[in-house]
Formats: sequence, C-alpha cells, structure tokens
Amino acid sequence: MLIPDNISDFNSIGERILYLKFKNDGSSTNMYVLHSLFTSHHIKNISGELDFLVIAPNEGFFSIEVKHGGISRRNGDWCYTNREGKTTCKKISPFAQQNATINSIREYVLGKLKHNHELHERFSKIIWGSGVAFTSMTEFIDFGPEGHSWQVLTKQGLGLPIGSYIHSLSKGSHAESENKYWYDANKARPTKGDCDLLLKILRGDFDIDYSEINRIIDTDELIEEYTEEQFSLLEFVRFNDRCLIQGSAGTGKTLMALELFKRKTREGLSVALFCFNKQLGEKLKNSTKKFDINQSKNNFCGTLHSYLAQSTNLEQPQSQENLQKFFAEDLPMEFFLENENLDDFKKLDFLIIDEAQDLITPYYLEVFNTILKGGIKKGKWVMFGDFSNQAIYLNDPNASMEVLRSESDFMTFPPLNVNCRNTRAIARQNTLMTGTQMPRVTSNKYLENNVICKYPSRSSQKEVLMEILRDIKRREIPFEKVTLLSPKKFDNTFVGGDPKIMGFIQKGLKTSTIQAFKGLENTIVVIFDFDEVLSLQMQRLLYVGISRAKQELYLVLDKSQEAAVSKLITENYPKLG
Repeated sequence: MLIPDNISDFNSIGERILYLKFKNDGSSTNMYVLHSLFTSHHIKNISGELDFLVIAPNEGFFSIEVKHGGISRRNGDWCYTNREGKTTCKKISPFAQQNATINSIREYVLGKLKHNHELHERFSKIIWGSGVAFTSMTEFIDFGPEGHSWQVLTKQGLGLPIGSYIHSLSKGSHAESENKYWYDANKARPTKGDCDLLLKILRGDFDIDYSEINRIIDTDELIEEYTEEQFSLLEFVRFNDRCLIQGSAGTGKTLMALELFKRKTREGLSVALFCFNKQLGEKLKNSTKKFDINQSKNNFCGTLHSYLAQSTNLEQPQSQENLQKFFAEDLPMEFFLENENLDDFKKLDFLIIDEAQDLITPYYLEVFNTILKGGIKKGKWVMFGDFSNQAIYLNDPNASMEVLRSESDFMTFPPLNVNCRNTRAIARQNTLMTGTQMPRVTSNKYLENNVICKYPSRSSQKEVLMEILRDIKRREIPFEKVTLLSPKKFDNTFVGGDPKIMGFIQKGLKTSTIQAFKGLENTIVVIFDFDEVLSLQMQRLLYVGISRAKQELYLVLDKSQEAAVSKLITENYPKLG
C-alpha cells in the first residue's frame, strides 16, 4: 500500500520513477510505503525528510533516499547535478544521511512506546535499515566503506520487481547486524501486526505535520535554494570596482549582499554592509555572527545610522518631529565633521549598501566619501536597491540615481527579475493591487490558492482578524512564522492593546509597521488597517507589505476599500501578461 497514492508533484524525476514503481509493481502490495514522511524528531537537524519509508512484514523497516542526475564524489564531498545544471555539494554521504534519518525515526517510535515495556522491547529488536536509489546510474560503483552494494538501487535494478530490492535491503541489514549483542533472529523481523502498529504511530504525525509544518519548512528551504542560484551574478562584481544591482522585492538582493560581505571579509578586506531599516540591520548583524570574520579588521554590518551614532557624540532628539531631520541631515553632517580627516588605514576597503534607494542622498554620500578608500568616485563598492517600488522614504528615487551618477561612474546590470520569495499567487496579487510588472517566479507549486482578501465592516474587522489567527493556530503553524503588517504603529491599529491579540503575541506572533519590515519576510503575512489604498505612498506600502509574504497572504481591508481595490484590479489586470 502506497501512502499517499495520489501525488502529482515531485522534487525529481527519480523520485517520480520510484513512486510509480511502488504504485504499479505488484511485488510491494504487502508493504506499507510512505512517501515524503516528515519527522520533527530528527537527531541531526531540527526537522528532517526522507523520500520513502518502507514498512515490510517479515523484512524490516527501511528508509530510502532518491538521487537522480549527475553524481560525483570529490575529495570527500558528494556533489549532485540536477536537470538544470545546478551542482550542490555536501560533506555527508547519502548513506550516512539516511542512516541518521532512520535512526531518528527509530528513536521517535521507541519514545512513543516508552510506557509500554513489552512493545518498547519488541520494536528495539526489529531491523531498521536504509538504502539509496541512484535512479540515473547505469553502472554499478563501489562506494567503499560509505555504502554497501546491497543498499544501492541503480537504473538497471529498476527493471526488476521492487520487492527484490527491499528483500536485498533486508538480507543485507540482517547479515550486518547478526553478530551484534542485541540481535535476535527470532525477533528481528516485523510481523504484520508490528507493521500496522508502526503505521498507526507514524500516520498521526504524517497526516498533520506533512500537510502543514513539513510543507512550510520544505518550501522555505526551496526559496533559499532558488535565491542562492542568483549568486552567480556576484562573479561579475569581481571584475568591476563599482556596481549597482537593482531588483524588485523577493529577488534575493539582501542574501546577495550578505554573501558578498562574507566573501570580501574572507579575502581579508575591511568591509561594511549598511542598510536603512533597523529590523533588517539586526537581522544582518545576527546573520554575520556565524561568518569567519577577521576581527582585527574594521568590519561592520548593520544600519548606517547605528554606525554613525557609535562614532559621534550627538544625542538623539526626543521629539518625533525632529527625528527625521536628525537621521537625514544632522547625524551624517556631525559624523563628517568629526571624521573629515580620517586616517587612510581606518577607512574601508569595500562598501556594500542594501536598500540603496533609501541611502543615496547628498548627506549620506559625503559619509561614504569619508569612510571608503577612494570615496564613491574611485573606491570599491556594490549597491543593491529597488528604485521603482520600495523607495518609501524618498519621494523621487530618480533624483537619487542622478545624484549617484554625478558622483561616480559605475557598472549596472540588467535588473534581477526572478522572484524567489513569493508564490505565483502572491506575486499576481501584488501586480493586481499595485500595478507592478508581474515578475518571473520560481516553480513554487505549493499553495496556489494562498491569497485571501476580506472586506469586513469596521465593527467586524477585529473578529475577522482573530478568526484568521485562530485558524492558523488550529493548523498548528508556529506563530513566529506569522507577521501582522499595517502602515500604522501597532498601538494605533484597531487591535492595538487587545488582550486576545496580546495572547497570540506572547505565543510568538510578530507585529510591525510595513515601513519597519521592509527588507524582511515571513512565511505568513496578514496586512490590515489601511485607511485608503490609492495614493502613491499607500500603493508603495501595499507593494512592500504584500511582497513580504513567502507562502500565505491575508488582506483585511475595510468594506469601504472594496470598490477601490476592484478598480485597481480592473486597471492592472492587463499587466499580468
């Protein structure tokens, strides 16, 4: 029995081939075959996945990983090349990885049975093994001590009944264990009842976790993998001293900036990575803590304002009305005056700017001229930005570009246009509501109906928002994966201070203004409390807010906004292409 038996989307051709083999080959009908079983109790990672778990009466319990495409082992690294030509390398072999996976499932099951001594003893004696299916390998390879021949299924082996491979796994696993102290030939083979019980233990987690938690984690990991494919552009940076890289939301600009920071610091250079937003600055700072950085160098990662503040004696004003002028003019000017004769050895070798659309002003450029060897005109720098849609702090981003061009010559690249963050449905919603060009998106096949728009009356908005959060709770999605976004400060929204909402916040729910969340993202985003949606500033904020959602998007707008949204959708529909 194959569980589930109606899957149409697969991570690889090889996985599809083996799935169909189990589904249509009569030699496995007496077994339970679980596809993509998720276990949150993996001993090596916070979460783990295996391609197939086979529960075979009179044989044993076996995990199988599928590897399809080009495979090589170089200097101990296992490298895999997919159909798109992308190669990824890992230190751990697929045999060791599957051994760890099956052991984690074994420990999880034994933990479930710890209060039943008889069953715990029974399942501790049963054989748990693993194998690897190299579905594109046409000749057998001796993997040496890393993997046994009986663990391997090749392309030729797929021509035989799949039950013969499971029998080979069983025979090899029993032979390998027969001299171990715990092995008992009379107890090592599971009965049909043992298999039914194991399925019952695993199926509860399987039905709940795979449909929600596993999907979310897997998709988040895919987003990061797709984004890293764009790192190839950074190779061109090596041959150009000054570069501007533009891209819309979700195209991986921040990850590219971090990767460039890592590479340049490892070259022994003195590097700074600046951004505008405080929350993004904290994220960047925390991300670089795991990098192997030369501490003797004058490296920095965070907001430009925090960098300026630590190098001046200027006190931040208490009144909000003076705050913008303080950060935009007073603080950079004070820094310039205190550091205009900065020694060359204290200056930066390389400058990286994220959110460049917010940091290209005459005042900030004077700061960069002060701290960078050669200044903006002759120094080495890379700027990342979205001058079309995310310039929510500057009214005229085109003027910023002119200021930069007047200061320096630099290389520009074709804008990044592959959205790695949002699902197709979320990107589509952004185009319909803000008029931005529909981007290319990576093949996120999950959650195509993951955008929900609601237009309750003012008096019902709080209850509608609460019901969304209750539904997320029922689906057992961790609240740290959910962010509420509004153009207003949380205390000024219609749920500010509500004790029920505060209860969700205590459980991990995130809240933020859209302005402060620019440059960040979360799995689920709920946008709410817009007074209007048609002005240029609100359109920019809608664009930024919608593009923060990786997998699910909710919009809770007042009933009075429904006609305006309908008008926007009608006007922007042709832009879907």
